[in-house]
Amino acid sequence: MKKPVPDPPSLDLSTATTASTPFGNNHMFTVRAGIPAEEALLHACQLLECAEATVSDALDHLTLNDHSLVYGAGQHIETARALIDAVLDGGGVNRVFSPR
Repeated sequence: MKKPVPDPPSLDLSTATTASTPFGNNHMFTVRAGIPAEEALLHACQLLECAEATVSDALDHLTLNDHSLVYGAGQHIETARALIDAVLDGGGVNRVFSPR
């Protein structure tokens, strides 16, 4: 039997690297090209962990409407971290920090 949709190509992070990618409102900062993908993902996961802690602390000091907005941002951060964790876990990456 022929499959209607072919399997996607496998993702090999061992040789993947970052591309030069500017970010921020004025593109003042840039992710440097050539950083190993696993290293970049690990750093992104650590940044998201810090953002989660910031959102958690902020929720204690906000009005009800602001609380809802920040809580929503927290859910986006949590989702992004889960996606990165899934990629790292699927690639068998050993982390130097404990996730969540």
